[in-house]
Amino acid sequence: MVELELETIVVIIISTIIILYLLWNIIKMKLTQKAAIKDARKDTAARQRSIIKGDISEIIAPWSIKSVNSVKELNFMGSPIDFVGFKGLDGDDEIEIKFIEVKSGKSRLNKNQRRIRDAVAAKRIEWVEVRVKDTEIEIEEKTINP
Repeated sequence: MVELELETIVVIIISTIIILYLLWNIIKMKLTQKAAIKDARKDTAARQRSIIKGDISEIIAPWSIKSVNSVKELNFMGSPIDFVGFKGLDGDDEIEIKFIEVKSGKSRLNKNQRRIRDAVAAKRIEWVEVRVKDTEIEIEEKTINP
């Protein structure tokens, strides 16, 4: 009988230790989860601020771009690049065509923007004129290569 009571006490002590260990791990996991959620929210807020800053930069940029003579020489595209500038369009001088991408902070050109930049650098540019005839739905394309 004494042995049975001792075994019961040992089982109760071991069970209590296991339960306390499991409770401790649950509390640790909940604290870790709360910290992860807090970090994720902080990161999301920082990214949102960065996006808003970029959007504001695109709105303000036309008035400070020195690549063109005036804001009237800029045409907003938005995607895949922000602006196409036509320097000299306001006057009678020769026109320079400029592809302009506005970036802020640590943002970089995406894959398509890099491809466009490389096409411009390699002078893979052409003029295509499309005319729709009045009487028929027929499109005539004329391409002029540099």
